[in-house]
Amino acid sequence: MPPQVPRSLRMGKYLDVTAVGKAFKGTTVMSDMHFSVARGELVSLLGPSGCGKTTLLRIIAGLTPADTGDVLLDGRAITTVPAHRRNISVVFQSYALFPHLTVAENVAFGLRARGTAKADCGPKITEALALVRMSEFADRPVAALSGGQQQRVAVARALIVDPVLLLLDEPFSALDRKLRETMQVELKTLLRERDMTAIFVTHDQDEAMGVSDRIAVMNAGRIEQFASPADLYARPASAFVMDFVGLSTRLTGEVIDTDADQSIVRTAYGTIRTPGKRLPGERVTVGVRPELIKTEPGENSVSVTLADAMVLGSKTQLHGRANDGDRLLCELPGMGCGLSAGDSVTFGWAAADTLVYEAAS
Repeated sequence: MPPQVPRSLRMGKYLDVTAVGKAFKGTTVMSDMHFSVARGELVSLLGPSGCGKTTLLRIIAGLTPADTGDVLLDGRAITTVPAHRRNISVVFQSYALFPHLTVAENVAFGLRARGTAKADCGPKITEALALVRMSEFADRPVAALSGGQQQRVAVARALIVDPVLLLLDEPFSALDRKLRETMQVELKTLLRERDMTAIFVTHDQDEAMGVSDRIAVMNAGRIEQFASPADLYARPASAFVMDFVGLSTRLTGEVIDTDADQSIVRTAYGTIRTPGKRLPGERVTVGVRPELIKTEPGENSVSVTLADAMVLGSKTQLHGRANDGDRLLCELPGMGCGLSAGDSVTFGWAAADTLVYEAAS
């Protein structure tokens, strides 16, 4: 097991991607990418399909060469080091297991590829299978396993070689929701116990929020914001991050005045006060997280006709009828609010809870 590193000492850059660029057939998918991870961090690359997150992961793994820039790992340049010499393990979306081999043989594959003697593999296989609670399945054909069991085997195979970095590309996408959530907790606990540095690729915001110390939200080949889950949710750096991480009421409008340290924005649903001063005439997007909205007047208030009231177990979402590009959403705790589609209601919230961004041109 690798040595434990106190979190207070995890400063600096264990993995450092500097000015990396990549193009495919003349189309640039990434340029001047800067990305760094501290030792022992669990980091997610989160974004829509085609944003460059898998390309970045493959460049780090050495499976795709960068056109420009450098990759350093623990202070050592690995930009031109072949993938098989980087000691980086990858868990692929498909798990990439060998169906004709047993569980133990699949787990041992990395060791055998490194020339480890068969006699020396046994104890390591036993330890790796115990880590993922698959010891009793050692002699089973891997093709006979469930999706969650195959995922555990893929993780054991990745960890058995004591990698310096673990990369996971959509590792839970093939699992149903309940199993996916269980596996997220199990894997996060396992990586914490081993003090492993890991990078997840995902398009699932809940998955990223649940497993990560920090999340890099990617869009069109660049990182829009790289922060803790709490900071991303409470202080999104852009309207894109606000929309991609969590839900929100989202309105477009125009700044018509300023007052003290606030701006007054005219929207299709009335005027909204936002923190900070902006220039009159500026087009903006304003937002607020739905759980911060109450169904009563507040410092900011809008009149809403409900399109739907959705009961989601421990909470109820109220969706208002909105113009194209806008969204009216309130989230109340509990299963009953006495409201239904067609009802008129007031959404109210504090000006300090309002997010504001320059509107996209």
